[in-house]
Amino acid sequence: MFPSLSSRALSPARRLVSALAMSAALVGGSMMLAAPAAAQDYSDNFVKAYQPVQTVVSAEGGDIASVSGQFPAILAAAETADDKFAAGNLLLMAGNKATNAQWQRQGLELMVASGKAPPEQLGQFQFFIGNLAYNAQDYAAARTALEAAQTAGYSAPDADIPGLIAESYFAEGNGQAGIDYIKQASERLQASGGQVPERWLLKALQTAYNEQLVGPATEISTLLVSTYPTEQNWKNALQVVGALNEFEPQQQLDFLRLMRETKVMSDRNEYVRYIEAADPRIMSNEVQGVLADAVAAGQLSASDTYYTEVKSIADQRAAADQSEIGNLVSEAQGSAEPERAVEAGDVAWSLSDFAQAEAMYQLALDKGIADRDTALTRLGMSQTKQGKYAEAQATLEQVGGTRAPIAQMWALYAQTRAG
Repeated sequence: MFPSLSSRALSPARRLVSALAMSAALVGGSMMLAAPAAAQDYSDNFVKAYQPVQTVVSAEGGDIASVSGQFPAILAAAETADDKFAAGNLLLMAGNKATNAQWQRQGLELMVASGKAPPEQLGQFQFFIGNLAYNAQDYAAARTALEAAQTAGYSAPDADIPGLIAESYFAEGNGQAGIDYIKQASERLQASGGQVPERWLLKALQTAYNEQLVGPATEISTLLVSTYPTEQNWKNALQVVGALNEFEPQQQLDFLRLMRETKVMSDRNEYVRYIEAADPRIMSNEVQGVLADAVAAGQLSASDTYYTEVKSIADQRAAADQSEIGNLVSEAQGSAEPERAVEAGDVAWSLSDFAQAEAMYQLALDKGIADRDTALTRLGMSQTKQGKYAEAQATLEQVGGTRAPIAQMWALYAQTRAG
């Protein structure tokens, strides 16, 4: 099973109640009406219903439960905009004192709907409404309010509005929509010169894995690693992409080569799959290197039967591969079969002669090889290993089919190396 990513959870909603409590003096105190200010602003019936309840709610230690049954009558009596704002403010203060999220939300929504909320605080009100709606699992309403807060320009150190909007989609089980939102928010933030929070991308990647979203997983992996090219993020990205795609042995070989290149191989099975796909009888020199890596990582030992058997085969073949590469290249150049050029390129790669490998894969393409995607992938890989990063990216962009995710990740590696 793929392990959970090392992400920092998005949890702004869980900080909502304390945030509202801290804002009580702002929202439920200084803005609270001691009594309706003028008869022409408030309806008579509202004043009669409101005043006795407001006296209890605003009193220190007031018994809010004793008057809560009168809230519906106050709301029913509210006719003017000022009535509605005052009624909402009363509910908000009662909700703050009683820690009643339903009253808090209803009060804030009524204050906003009244049209009397101070413009400079409208974004803050919407942000709190969005958090309260999120906590109530009313996710569509949460998004509406949070987007309104964002439009109003509300910001605070802990107000991760895009992250919370994305979380609302994830909480609904709509991972695709949440990932799409994170991608769009990331693009907007980058376009404005901002830094995309790493936690957004880790959460999106984890969701893509959990919901088996193959394409989005590759897209988010690319965004994550291009923004935060750490060894851990390479591991996160490659583990997810590898887990969600069913690669054939030769495809898996090129994927594992990238894992080795980025130094994120950590499991015995990964080393064994690499060795089996490379085949010590064909790419003996490369297998020798992989065996040494596995021992150094503590995943194989010199006394391991598998290790000794594979090493014996690789050691017997290594010298022959080194001496025969010239003949393989000559035969490939003179043959009408493009597959011979790929075979020569594979041996050259295993010998770490990446310039020769590049020449052979290009020859195979020039001769019209049917499996262009394999030749293009390995051509781009060879160019990457030589530091030809721009050429490598251009080559790898041409790869399609089931090899596309592998090529995209190699292109990403070339991009990060170039940067």
